[in-house]
Amino acid sequence: PALSSAFLAPAPHLLTRSAALVTPSNACNLRLAVPQAARTQPRAMALRMQEDEAKLFVGGIPWALTSEDLKEAFEEFGAVKDAKVVYDRDTGRSRGFGFVEFNEKEEAKEACDAMDGSEIGGRRVNVNFAQPRPPRQDRGGY
Repeated sequence: PALSSAFLAPAPHLLTRSAALVTPSNACNLRLAVPQAARTQPRAMALRMQEDEAKLFVGGIPWALTSEDLKEAFEEFGAVKDAKVVYDRDTGRSRGFGFVEFNEKEEAKEACDAMDGSEIGGRRVNVNFAQPRPPRQDRGGY
């Protein structure tokens, strides 16, 4: 095929920084060229999803709330494994949300149901099960 009928497209996987030459004749076979490992969820990501099943996202928390305060607010529902308020790395100020991790999924569910929409430090908070972080793309650098 002539070069004018082809176009450069990003590689279908993010494992390398390359481009694939896609032509009308090979576009259907492109999936076959992608390694199976690149088409499936990475094993580390799947394991992290299992670990985070008892982790809650807590949004709308007061700026002055500390990780210890957050832990105390959720301890009535069971053993809190970890509680963290997320801070801006440049300013050091709270970003207004945090995470609470329980030892047991049932305790996390009970806490989620009871605390969603309740007030902590005078602010109404929203509580949901935390979603796993998507894998980060390599942005270059050193």
